[in-house]
Amino acid sequence: MCRTKTRHHLRIASPSSAPEQPAAPAGAEPAAAVPAVGRRRSPAASWLGVGVSLLAVAGVVWWASHQPSPRLPQNAGEWLATLGAVLLYGLATVVRGLRWQRLLEDEGAHPSRADAQQLNVIGYMANNLLPARAGDAVRVFLMTPRAGVGMRTVVGTLLAERLLDVGLLVVIFVVVGYGLLGEIGGDKVEIVLLAAAGLAAAAAVAYLLVRRNERIMGFIAPIASATLGLRRAHHGLRLLAITMLIWTIEAAVWMSTGAAVGFGMTPIEGLYIVALASVFAMIPSGPAYAGTQDAAAIIGIKALGGTSAQAVAYIVMLRFVIVLPITLVGLVLLMTRYGGLGRLSAARG
Repeated sequence: MCRTKTRHHLRIASPSSAPEQPAAPAGAEPAAAVPAVGRRRSPAASWLGVGVSLLAVAGVVWWASHQPSPRLPQNAGEWLATLGAVLLYGLATVVRGLRWQRLLEDEGAHPSRADAQQLNVIGYMANNLLPARAGDAVRVFLMTPRAGVGMRTVVGTLLAERLLDVGLLVVIFVVVGYGLLGEIGGDKVEIVLLAAAGLAAAAAVAYLLVRRNERIMGFIAPIASATLGLRRAHHGLRLLAITMLIWTIEAAVWMSTGAAVGFGMTPIEGLYIVALASVFAMIPSGPAYAGTQDAAAIIGIKALGGTSAQAVAYIVMLRFVIVLPITLVGLVLLMTRYGGLGRLSAARG
């Protein structure tokens, strides 16, 4: 059952505050939505991501070209593992859609379950085709008029999603990569911890600088609301449990992908490699985290004792599992239910 909650403690009533634009009725996109999203897209960030991806892809391709030919699935068991990986990734996507719906409902939004699930898939599709995580902008652009809340509130739910994922991934990477696997990835743990500590310190300083500025606080209040709502024990613990389930399924996806190319993993090893790859995915990159995620998978497979040929086979199969199906489904949904590719271009601005 949808729960509607109204939060007044985060809204700063001030003449100088920047009020959030009311959402248009479902089915009608507000005319101001396109430029609003467009202003938030940075061409510099897009080109930076493309540049990083090109360099990483070039390095991966050069390395892979000097390795033996990859081994693809060869028997019924390995083809079943491939099918299992695809189905598990679909399940993880459904759970992500449920988490997003709960975050939206907690902010007083009224998204339908179909919209939350389908726009989540479309967002992943856009991330696979466009640079700079443009899928986030697409989700915001298409969900805002359907959720009945302002654009900044929808942005805030994506921020809460990201913080839940990053926080849990850092813990998984540190505990599994260093505490349980010993030397495997041990030299990378310190880097991750330093980066996480630096980001936390920067966020704390930024908050202290803006907390007394009513205009700025009035603008960011809807964005911060979903994240601050995680402090409520019942709500926060429930979303943390959902996030843990998501990454457990994701680890199973990566394990099944390994089984499909003859490289078995234990659950601990599966958690390690998915956390490592997800940490690398935080680096600005092009569509589908091209290059950065591939490099992480190669490093992880080699660290776990795999051969170069197994690493090449793994990244080829992984791309098939986590990119191709969801991209095709997302394109079909966009074309049939949400206005086609024109809406995608409008969301990018």
